[in-house]
Amino acid sequence: MLKILSNRTYFRFWLGQIISQLGDGFTRIAIVYLVATLTKDPFSIGLVIFAQLLPTAFFGIFLGPLADKYNRRWLMVGADVYRMVIVLLMIPFHHSALALILLIALQGIGSALFDPARSSSIPDLVGEENIQQAISLSQSTRAAMDIIGPSVGALLMMTNNYNFIFAIDAVTFGLSAIFILTLRNLGRMTSSKNAVKESYFMSIRSGVKEVIGMPALRFLLILLIPITLVCGILNTNLIAVLTNQFHVSAFHFGFIEAATAVGVIFGAGFAAPFALKRISPSTIFLAGTAVIGLWMVVIIPVDSFRLQFGLLPVYIWSIMVGVLNAFLNVPLSSLFLKVTPASFRGRGSSLLGITASTSSIVGILVGGWLSREIGVLYGTAFSGALLVVVAILMPLLKGYRSLSEHSAADAARKAKQPAAVN
Repeated sequence: MLKILSNRTYFRFWLGQIISQLGDGFTRIAIVYLVATLTKDPFSIGLVIFAQLLPTAFFGIFLGPLADKYNRRWLMVGADVYRMVIVLLMIPFHHSALALILLIALQGIGSALFDPARSSSIPDLVGEENIQQAISLSQSTRAAMDIIGPSVGALLMMTNNYNFIFAIDAVTFGLSAIFILTLRNLGRMTSSKNAVKESYFMSIRSGVKEVIGMPALRFLLILLIPITLVCGILNTNLIAVLTNQFHVSAFHFGFIEAATAVGVIFGAGFAAPFALKRISPSTIFLAGTAVIGLWMVVIIPVDSFRLQFGLLPVYIWSIMVGVLNAFLNVPLSSLFLKVTPASFRGRGSSLLGITASTSSIVGILVGGWLSREIGVLYGTAFSGALLVVVAILMPLLKGYRSLSEHSAADAARKAKQPAAVN
């Protein structure tokens, strides 16, 4: 990772991520609190989550092709400026929960444009051989901002000046745009001459056809459905497990959330990259899917251990959730970027986002239904057991063999390359 950060171009790219995600952390906690206090309705909090996911699910297919067709640098700058304007509009409407939810959805459209352009730019900035390290750095950075952003946001909320919080977030988007604007070389990198010649709707069609037509990519998309669906169930039930089942106080709730993010930082920054140097990404992805499923089942004995040892088992369980999360996200993202042809990475990333967002939405709904039918504790364990079944069936599918062959070929190609010189 130090080698990647020594790349000045990528370093500015990374600084833009830090600044914008830090501001997002301020705004996210402020909006959830505002909506909760304005409506006093738990359903409205769920609407905030839906508002964040829906734009990618519904507009991603139309925005992703732009990353393959036009200058990615200007797309990201435009998305940042757009989101800056949307956040500024939250200032006069911060007394209206409905307006805030609508503005969150509008902000999500900007994210649906920004994210495919950003992810498809990573190989251009760091090189194909450094994709895994760049993904690990991005994941650990996001987890760190998930700790720092809401924590600082909570302190800012003590001033009861929400307009100031929104103004800070708007400034972070502006700074992110400035950093990206300095990446002049990124503007010169074009993915494909054919993508420029294609009409807009033809590029959508060709992108879907290309991505779906490759067995390894098709397999990843199909596999992503049950995994993100289960993660949606986990996200829905986890808060209820901590507050209703484990009776965690507000003080410990915040620290447990931070503990999960610390697990992600360790997993994405150290554990997953260490494993990826020795084991193929497809194998790690398979093992990570099985282990995180088993770990969700372990939530049942954790409840018993809690009665004997207090909250220590809960903290340990939460940290491991974060670590194991990295063993899914890091190999998944690196595999997808490596398997996807360079000229289709924008459209491939948008399809990945659409699949993940749609499945998460379904998972949230299923999680709510499971919690009513069998309780949040057993609902979490049941969804984990389903994930184990998915991991057991995975090697039997043709797509997994294609993915394994691609990983083996990539490892062989790396072994033949001379060692990089810093």
